[in-house]
Amino acid sequence: MKIKCIKTIFSGMVFSVLCLLNVANAGLITLGDSLSGGGVDGWQAIMVINENDAYTNSSGAAELITLNSFNFTVGINRGQVTPFVVKINNSATNDFTILAIGETRYSGTDYFSTGNFSFDFSTMLSQFTLAAGDIIASGFLDADANGNSAGSVIPYINGDSLFLTGSSNNSGSGDLSQGIGQAPTFGNSTFVNGLNRDYSYNITADVKAVPEPSTLAIFALGIIGFATRLFNK
Repeated sequence: MKIKCIKTIFSGMVFSVLCLLNVANAGLITLGDSLSGGGVDGWQAIMVINENDAYTNSSGAAELITLNSFNFTVGINRGQVTPFVVKINNSATNDFTILAIGETRYSGTDYFSTGNFSFDFSTMLSQFTLAAGDIIASGFLDADANGNSAGSVIPYINGDSLFLTGSSNNSGSGDLSQGIGQAPTFGNSTFVNGLNRDYSYNITADVKAVPEPSTLAIFALGIIGFATRLFNK
């Protein structure tokens, strides 16, 4: 009888801890604009960082961000597109840190025509912890992570002012070659709040609160103590 009781209590403890790990789930967020179509930029390669549709961790605690999908419109069927997410350190000085780089999607391999497409952000799990007060924004590069491009792909309509960098030729495009934890490399020309555009793309993500280790430890010790006292009876 006692063994059966202990098994029941242990199962309840495991379930409760799992519930704690999933508590305060803020749900799905979208970084970027709705898919609206529009015209395609004439530059060879551009990098866009959408600071207007950013996400701020205002929970007062750390959060776990899991990136899900990269959704975009192909305005001209060519080249390749790479999504990414940055932390905004200081928007006034264009100070960004790369937090995640998604899978590059290629014309002729991933998309074969114009229109709207949706892919996993990455073929591997892509997540990071966001400290309280931190701000993240999505971006894309009309090129691979190293800046190799065959022309702009994602269209835009008139909209919010944004950060855009790039070049009319491939040799002067921006890139993400520095990797995660570093700043993106800007192109030859940069527009900061000088262009009013809503680019037809977005990145979706799940947000969950990260439980404090002390909270889990106290909870687990309480359950174990209760189980021990019941067993000794």
